[in-house]
Amino acid sequence: MTFARLLSLIIVIAVMAGCSGKTRVQSDFDKEADFKQYRMWDWLPGDHGMTENLMVDDENVRKRIEGAIDEGFRAIGYDRTSGAPDFFVKYYLGYGEEINKRNIENYYAYMNYAVFVPTVTQSYIEVWETGTLIIDVIDVDEKKLVWRGLAETEVNPQAGPRENEPKLKKAIKMMLEKFPPK
Repeated sequence: MTFARLLSLIIVIAVMAGCSGKTRVQSDFDKEADFKQYRMWDWLPGDHGMTENLMVDDENVRKRIEGAIDEGFRAIGYDRTSGAPDFFVKYYLGYGEEINKRNIENYYAYMNYAVFVPTVTQSYIEVWETGTLIIDVIDVDEKKLVWRGLAETEVNPQAGPRENEPKLKKAIKMMLEKFPPK
């Protein structure tokens, strides 16, 4: 293996390692909403997060997600109530595959002419399972969405709850760091 090929392989591996396992988080909100009025919350009545995917549409998975969301809101000072909430929370869960294709061109430089000519193109394909969690905050009085958080991370479908629950809690914590918006 030439030095150029070895170097390009090391770079591709480093880039792939840097991308895998990261949790991406984003949020959006209604700029006119008064977030200072919110203290108590409850689940929006109805089904949450149904995906028609048997790997995630499971009562135990739902309990873990709802428990982690409840814990996340408590950690930032919002208590759940069955009485009169200030806002409702609803979540959606997505699960799928992501594919990333990278082409790396190796160049050979002619020293005398300073011309770069592509010599070899190497293609790398990376496939991984991703989980997406969306949390919506709905104003009870206005009956409208005032905040949405989204987290996406790589998941291991063979991993059990012990391996995936810390990722879930981390994703929710990262998301709720953006609530209320500042």
